[in-house]
Amino acid sequence: MENIWQQLSKEISEKVAAVGESIVAVDGRSGHTSSGIVWRSDYILTASHAIRGEGAIEVLPVSGKSVAARLVGRAHASDIALLKLEAPLQTKAAEFGDSAALAVGELVVAIGRSRRGNIVASSGVLSGLMGEWRSGRARIDQFIRPDLTLYPGFSGGALIDSSGRILGMTTSGLLQRRPLAIPASTLRRIGEELITKGHSVSPYVGLVMQPVSIPEKVQKSSGVAVSTGLLIMHVEASSPADSGGVLLGDILVSLDDQSFEGVEDLHDVLLRRGINQKVPAVLIRGGQKVELTLTIGERPVR
Repeated sequence: MENIWQQLSKEISEKVAAVGESIVAVDGRSGHTSSGIVWRSDYILTASHAIRGEGAIEVLPVSGKSVAARLVGRAHASDIALLKLEAPLQTKAAEFGDSAALAVGELVVAIGRSRRGNIVASSGVLSGLMGEWRSGRARIDQFIRPDLTLYPGFSGGALIDSSGRILGMTTSGLLQRRPLAIPASTLRRIGEELITKGHSVSPYVGLVMQPVSIPEKVQKSSGVAVSTGLLIMHVEASSPADSGGVLLGDILVSLDDQSFEGVEDLHDVLLRRGINQKVPAVLIRGGQKVELTLTIGERPVR
């Protein structure tokens, strides 16, 4: 009779083998291969930092026969890239699970595929879980930090739980080279954006700002009871802020009823509300309070 240790080892190995059919090796000309997840039969999700340029890319699936691919688009801030295969793969697409019910301490396994086409794995526990967070200008639906080693080539692969569900894509390219997993919900959302637009969608209002202190005299004259705002140093032409009436030299006091300690606070509001949403803005102009309504836009591709 198998003991508990043997049974657990066998079950983990079986789940790694099953999920491994949806994991490929990706040669993105970065000096070494990364891994990728078969999102659809002809689309691969992988780590953006492992793809250099937009030249020839080769994908090595479970069959061991390489397939040419091209870069559809990438989202640098969330380290996600989408590849389109020249020919669909005869393998099953990944089955994503819901990471919302995870708990710190649960056993997880990272799965990748090596340059030679072999499945590789690394196990550990979940050492950190939080809700939605921001990486640069990207909104990531959940912070998932596994306590395991992502060896070279693992980024872009899958993180699975004890039931064999794919929780997300592993990467060492976001948080000071420490392992993280981009949750499945974020992968699906950004993957759809890359297919339809070729780039990740980012909300913006078109302002360059810096934090400033608001003197008590100005607070009293304007009737604004906050001590810090954002000085408008540049308004981009035809931007949402320009169309909404924001002027150079204004002090932005609040947006969507949120005040600011720094520019990052403004980015939090934009990511929370999203594109095409109308938000109230309070400014100080010439010592007087001004109220406007801004419609959050989509950041143009430069």
